[in-house]
Amino acid sequence: MFEHMLAGFHAALTLANVLSLVSGTFIGIVVGILPGIGPMVGMVVMLPLTFSLAPDIALSLLLGVFCGGYFGGAIPAILMRTPGVPSSLVTSFDGFPLTQKGEAQTALSAALIGSFGGGIISVLCLIFLAPVLSHVAASFGPPEYFSAGLFGVVLVVMANRQQMTQGLLLLGLGLWFSTVGIDGATLSPRFCFGTLVMQNGLDIVPVCLGLFGIGQTLLLVERKILQTDQLNLTGSTLDFSKLRVAFRYWKTLIRSGIIGTFVGLLPGTGSILASFMSYEGAKRVSGHPEEFGKGTPEGCLASEAGNNAVPAGAMIPLLTLGIPGDALSAVLLGVFTINGIYPGPLLLVKEPVLINTLYVSMLLINISAFIMLALWLRPFALIVRAPAGILAVYIMVISVIGIYAVNTRIFDAMVAVVMGVVGYILLRLGWPVVNLVMGVVLGEILENRLRESLSIGQGDPMIFVTRPISLFLVVMTLLIIVVPLFFDHRRRASEAKSYPGR
Repeated sequence: MFEHMLAGFHAALTLANVLSLVSGTFIGIVVGILPGIGPMVGMVVMLPLTFSLAPDIALSLLLGVFCGGYFGGAIPAILMRTPGVPSSLVTSFDGFPLTQKGEAQTALSAALIGSFGGGIISVLCLIFLAPVLSHVAASFGPPEYFSAGLFGVVLVVMANRQQMTQGLLLLGLGLWFSTVGIDGATLSPRFCFGTLVMQNGLDIVPVCLGLFGIGQTLLLVERKILQTDQLNLTGSTLDFSKLRVAFRYWKTLIRSGIIGTFVGLLPGTGSILASFMSYEGAKRVSGHPEEFGKGTPEGCLASEAGNNAVPAGAMIPLLTLGIPGDALSAVLLGVFTINGIYPGPLLLVKEPVLINTLYVSMLLINISAFIMLALWLRPFALIVRAPAGILAVYIMVISVIGIYAVNTRIFDAMVAVVMGVVGYILLRLGWPVVNLVMGVVLGEILENRLRESLSIGQGDPMIFVTRPISLFLVVMTLLIIVVPLFFDHRRRASEAKSYPGR
């Protein structure tokens, strides 16, 4: 094990890997600062460029975009009350009031310390939890994998239960998309409509790139997202004397980092929930809860520590179960599979050097992001003044060219463009697009594991409740459905009694 750790350190510190993670982090910060774009767009645009790279270098580049995006999202949230990424909305609750008081540097210092601390804490949790969960997952068979996938799908739907109908519709559409092409078991074409180009199926890369990359940029062209052109920021670098204020809340930092890690571990929950839970947790135990929402550095620190802990948390089910927790980790799954590496319980045994390289790279990414923002704070903040129209055109052109360059197939570029239009419509309507992506990603896993499970059980579906781990996952899936609906019903009943005229 010690030899693998040393090999991982050596691989992570090679010039190619360091350049990759630093470049990815820089791009991630830029797309995170730009409201309406975010790390998902950055990752899917960069994805075609990674297919010619070694797996560790490709993953370091994309993880840099993933993590850097959350670092950057806090800057416009604090300075302009315009979150760069959705989860930074919580940061604006206290960050913008501090800016109005002339204490923008205090808010930015707290946010950066929170982002850095949350990222480091979550990577340490990943290092310790992944082997433990991997040992549990080693006893998984097809029924357990199907139950885990079903749990993930249900969790995604319930996370967006305010739009239950739309969520189920998009999930079903994604599951249907996953069946397009030649069925591996029967070698029969499904939903190919008599064409040869569709026999390879709908690849996750053009689907994601279209839905998020092109769809989001079309939305960016339509809407004037920025609320103001004013940037209240003195000095071009971070005021390091303000860091001492942030370090007073070290207990909040640790608590929020752990909350964010475990929220990221759950499929479909996302960084927004991590920010809210971390923020509310800090508010409950604070000695001055009345200051939250009026401008306290502790609120900025808690929110950013929570959402920056999500990336490493989301890596835990991806590495140990091969099940992505959100659309961002689904992109990383694509990099693994394209390189012939299949995440699961044996990954830590088969690819120990790669895993240790990823651990070290994620630590270096958090360090790099902190240094970049500390030294070039004002230049990064000025990025928000980039013309949205020109930026959107560049992103769309790079997206289409990049997806064509992967397999030199016009069909893939056409899929990306069509999905871009679909993504724009869904984003415009406010529908949960992540349900569609998770359906595409998990559809094949669910279908294959269900087929294998029923084959083992000779067609008897009771096989899912006769195995302890599978039974536990099935029970958890039922609880995930019943408990939130029960509490929603109680809340509505309570509101009806309080406001009988409504």
